[in-house]
Amino acid sequence: MAAAAVCPVVGTTNTMLPPSHPSVDLSKDGLVCPVTKAKTDHHHNLEKHPGIPADSSNAEECPALQKIVSKPDQKAMDEGICPVIGTATSVLPPDHPSLSGKNDSDVCPVTNAKLGDHKDKITQHPSVEGAAKDAVCPVVGRSA
Repeated sequence: MAAAAVCPVVGTTNTMLPPSHPSVDLSKDGLVCPVTKAKTDHHHNLEKHPGIPADSSNAEECPALQKIVSKPDQKAMDEGICPVIGTATSVLPPDHPSLSGKNDSDVCPVTNAKLGDHKDKITQHPSVEGAAKDAVCPVVGRSA
């Protein structure tokens, strides 16, 4: 069985859009997600979540996410469950713009997420400056 692809931006292998996600035609290149600003060009592997009861908004109760989070490699890499993208690493990628000096009401320039929603939940990736070509990432334990 092939390993699931890891998103280089948010570190998730989840391919299921949340039930509340606005409709986006993922088969067409060039469209931009209204939630995360991601381009559809790179997300043909996503699918819309099946309908759920209106009073159920806890992502941790989702059977699809529970299955994903139960995988050992996911437990090692994924550190939380985001209600928008599911499981994701809490370490920002090395090339993420600095968030120092930003306010809680500011929006991430990469994912369009409100910074206040992620306060004390994310950390900057350790510096990769001067790392060898085949160096192993200290966050996910894999080489590029």
